[in-house]
Amino acid sequence: MEIKAIPSSVWKFLWHYLSAQRVLFFSIILTIVLGEFLMRISLYFAAQIVEAISGEGDMEIRLSMAVWSAVWASTVLLLRSLVQNATVFVEARFMPNCIVRVSKDLFSYVHQHSTAFFAEEMAGNISGKVKTIIDSIYPVFYNLLWGFFSPLVAMTMTFFFIFKINICLSLLLLSLNLLLIFVIYRLSKTMVPVSEKRAKTMSEANGILVDSITNAAIVKNFSRYHFEKRYYFKYMRIAADADRAETKKFGTVFIWQNLLRAFLQVLFYLLPVWYWYIGKINVADFVLIQSLIAILNNTFSMLSMNFMQFFKLYGSLRDGLVLLSKPCDVIDRAGALKPENIAGNITFEAVKYHYKNANALFDDFNLEIKAGEKVGLVGHSGSGKSTLVRVLSRYYDIQGGKISVDGTDITQIKQESLRSHIALIPQEPGLFNRTIMENIRYGRIDASDEEVYEAARRAHIHDFINKLPKGYETKVGERGVMLSGGERQRIAIARAILKNAPVLILDEATSALDSESEKYIQDSLKELMQGKTVIAIAHRLSTLKEMDRIIVLDKGKIVESGTHRSLLAKKGIYYGFYEMQSSGFME
Repeated sequence: MEIKAIPSSVWKFLWHYLSAQRVLFFSIILTIVLGEFLMRISLYFAAQIVEAISGEGDMEIRLSMAVWSAVWASTVLLLRSLVQNATVFVEARFMPNCIVRVSKDLFSYVHQHSTAFFAEEMAGNISGKVKTIIDSIYPVFYNLLWGFFSPLVAMTMTFFFIFKINICLSLLLLSLNLLLIFVIYRLSKTMVPVSEKRAKTMSEANGILVDSITNAAIVKNFSRYHFEKRYYFKYMRIAADADRAETKKFGTVFIWQNLLRAFLQVLFYLLPVWYWYIGKINVADFVLIQSLIAILNNTFSMLSMNFMQFFKLYGSLRDGLVLLSKPCDVIDRAGALKPENIAGNITFEAVKYHYKNANALFDDFNLEIKAGEKVGLVGHSGSGKSTLVRVLSRYYDIQGGKISVDGTDITQIKQESLRSHIALIPQEPGLFNRTIMENIRYGRIDASDEEVYEAARRAHIHDFINKLPKGYETKVGERGVMLSGGERQRIAIARAILKNAPVLILDEATSALDSESEKYIQDSLKELMQGKTVIAIAHRLSTLKEMDRIIVLDKGKIVESGTHRSLLAKKGIYYGFYEMQSSGFME
């Protein structure tokens, strides 16, 4: 089941995943409580040894008391060690599961976002924030349980034992401890904004780095290495300044916390001495209280550090969740349909659409494409050709009107199901940095090797692949950089052939091919288009001659419609395009 939303609050986010495995989570809580309790019991028996040695009375009785107290103290410490070992094994199961859940949900939710989300955010920035959140889960968990909860339990049990000895002393020490915790908390919380800024600037710098590396060929083509270095270093300097500010803040907070803790520690040690002096507690009580306070002081030393570490992580988590918890703007409706088959009737009715902060591209746009009809789209750049096929695939949602497939509003169909019936061969074919076999098989994951080979043959790429040293097991590099534009395009065509969807979209599908390759591909596409609803976008008008109908778009409106021959005879806009190409002025 896909996750519907990522909690935007850090606390809600943490609780959502920590409580998802309630049995394991509360088992860890129980072992922490039990371990702290056993530690205090061992100190109680140690104090009994001191009382037996320093007391008066029969030596045999005191010796027996001291020995049995030592035995019980050792037994309790052994039990505590076993409990701590059990905690390690429970954590070993709990944490990997928790990290897998977070990773899976973040991956799923990011992919649920529309194309607009990825257009507005750099891939490096998105992946950087995902990695930051995943990397922060374990240290946050450690800080919450061992940095906050364990000291809280330790403090509670410490004051319970002191309360049993002397109520007034325990209340006085408790008040001082609560004051210390409050001040540590308030000081540590000032780390959040500087940590959030550091995480944000580091993500931005990572985004610039990934963007530059991804476009390394452009950098080399324009000899812009030094420009890119300055551009990246500018963002890294900003990130370094933010990191320096965070470290400086960390040091300042730590100093103030240490000064306050040192001052209160003096009172923690002197108050029991005073109570012993006035006869309110005996030597054994004094030893027990001092042992408890010694452990408590060490606990507070850890607490102050863990508070600051936690709020550093808190800032990083909050920065990541600001982006990654954004609501998806294209979502499936409850009860959305999953049609197994479609005929391919497509209808655009009074469609209204505009990009963010832009004028309307489509306003009351109407178009009907019958099942099995082959329609070509022609127009200047920005006329709405590519946008039309994107809204058909629900990469974006329209602001008004309706788009239907076989009479069903596409918003009533699950996005995954809708797109499974549409094969897209784009102008810029996207390939994974995987093998050729894996890239072609992406069209239909359960396809056999022979079916992949056949798709490649029909795309006129099979012979080329077999000539490679590793054949179909050849990795194509990031985005297919190891192949030429034409080779990438033919692999994308093979992938679409394998998918064999009833609706086929050709978005400048032959633009990267040479004339010889284009001829082969056109023959393959003719076979592929048989019985399918086809929408073909092309600037090379010669590729549209076989279309049943050609639609000429201008600023989101249909200005001409007809066959290739009828539009030429009309001598309108389409005729002008064709004349420019025939004269060699337009490709």
